Amino acid sequence: MALNPINTLLSIRDLTLDFRTDEGLVRALDGVSLDIHAGEVMGLVGESGSGKSATAKAIMRLHPGNALIQKPSEIQLYDGQQRIDVLGLNGKNLRTVRGGQVSMIFQEPMASFAPAITLGEQIIETIQIHLKHDRNTARKIGIELFERVGIPMPEKRFDQYVFELSGGMRQRAMIAMALSTNPKLLIADEPTTALDVTIQAQVLDLMLELREQMGMAILFITHDLGVISKIADNVTVMRQGNVVEAGTADDVLYSPQHPYTIKLLDALPHLEALPEPPQHQPEPILRISDLSITYPMSGQGRKGDHFNAVKNVSLDLPKGQIIGLVGESGSGKTSLGKAILGAAPVTSGQVEYRTEQPFTLKAGKALKRRQIAAVAQMVFQDPYGSLNPRMTVRDIIAEPLEAMKLTSSKAETDQRVIEMAKRCHLDINHLRRFPHAFSGGQRQRISIARALVANPQFLVADESVAALDVSIQAEILDLLKELKEELGLTILFISHDLSVIANLCDHVCVMRHGELIEQGSVRKIFLNPEKQYTQELISAIPLLDKVKQAAAFEICSDAEALARPKRASSSHGNQTVIQ
Repeated sequence: MALNPINTLLSIRDLTLDFRTDEGLVRALDGVSLDIHAGEVMGLVGESGSGKSATAKAIMRLHPGNALIQKPSEIQLYDGQQRIDVLGLNGKNLRTVRGGQVSMIFQEPMASFAPAITLGEQIIETIQIHLKHDRNTARKIGIELFERVGIPMPEKRFDQYVFELSGGMRQRAMIAMALSTNPKLLIADEPTTALDVTIQAQVLDLMLELREQMGMAILFITHDLGVISKIADNVTVMRQGNVVEAGTADDVLYSPQHPYTIKLLDALPHLEALPEPPQHQPEPILRISDLSITYPMSGQGRKGDHFNAVKNVSLDLPKGQIIGLVGESGSGKTSLGKAILGAAPVTSGQVEYRTEQPFTLKAGKALKRRQIAAVAQMVFQDPYGSLNPRMTVRDIIAEPLEAMKLTSSKAETDQRVIEMAKRCHLDINHLRRFPHAFSGGQRQRISIARALVANPQFLVADESVAALDVSIQAEILDLLKELKEELGLTILFISHDLSVIANLCDHVCVMRHGELIEQGSVRKIFLNPEKQYTQELISAIPLLDKVKQAAAFEICSDAEALARPKRASSSHGNQTVIQ
């Protein structure tokens, strides 16, 4: 990558970082080099373990105590005519750079703010430390920042705690905190990964707007190339601690040269070749009628107040299809999924299972968990949290068989476990290992194997790929499609990611504020959505720019408008590819 000394803000050269472990030194970064220029948005892309966050923490000198930065590593920060050796800083000089000239925002604001101190007090303290203002001036600056980042009622929010804000507002508050010291460089580490698609779009627009207003540079770290296409001027791709490709966003995203970059792009969901709806709709395996779920509101409001999580939802789930249930946080989709499995109380209405041994879930009617588990199972977002760390993979997969007494001997149980492990593309030689020995994608395969080993007819997958890298996500989605065809499964796939829904599902249901507002075939919902809310959700999908018309996705009835274009050839004079 060409270096422009006049505009260079940060220069990293040959950054090599090892971690001390019981097994010896483990290399996390191996000769990483990149430049960030004033006012530039640099996208740093790669899957988990690629070294993205390790690079960011090295810039901030936030790496853990077991980290060793090896020579000849260099990180140079340019402040006018002054060149600062970041790796040589300590004490007061380091504090001046960290949080002053360079600020960082993280994926999870709840872990970044102190929960027992108001947001305002934390921002006031930051301003006083770095800018030396008195308390009244610091408070005024902080409230102005809250207003600037789009937080409504900024004075009221300034005196609230982090847990009192929604996810999108928390992220805006963290951006305000990072900007309070007027940094020259903002490092954003997966800042939109956990956000709903519309909130994500708002945060990306906000960051670009603030970049223009303040003239700061941004190092934007993510595994989502669709997001990168919305915000980055230049892109650096990392894999296993190495930079494998770097160049302008257009060059890297539309004319990739390295096989790994091509693999990441090919794994992206695309709104193309949307399937035609079946001519004959299968009979429903589940019929949901006027279902409502109400929770008491504890600790606030008047005694007896209730929150309506799901409101009079009626829905048929056709046998052998994948039904997508989409909506933003708080829409009621997870509550509906739990109620179907008897894991959330039904206030009114019913769920009718039209299985080989039919039964009905309704308010005030208790059913044994085993009766439901025999025909319906669930796969969760976080496999690590849903797998017993003290059990081997063999025992985890076998647990439903043993609990429901579906096998007559250990040999039969082992055979069923091996068969399901093979179906889910797990190595049967690793069945005696524990969950911590597996990657996130492998753990999700274990969760799916456990859910399906008892041969259920219905599966609820709640955000089951949301936490996975894009290539692993694609593998799990392919597995679900494969299992649906082989086993005749009906799957309710709950997600806030419409691009995933478009590539996986046969039918789509859209929820908002507890209500089912629209449903139909994938083709109908994505090409001819009726509700404005559905249109807004689709418009906010971070597709690659060239998939969109005039850089803005427009709802249209022509499927060709959504077709993925061929990658154009271009000059690679400024594009670096590491073979």
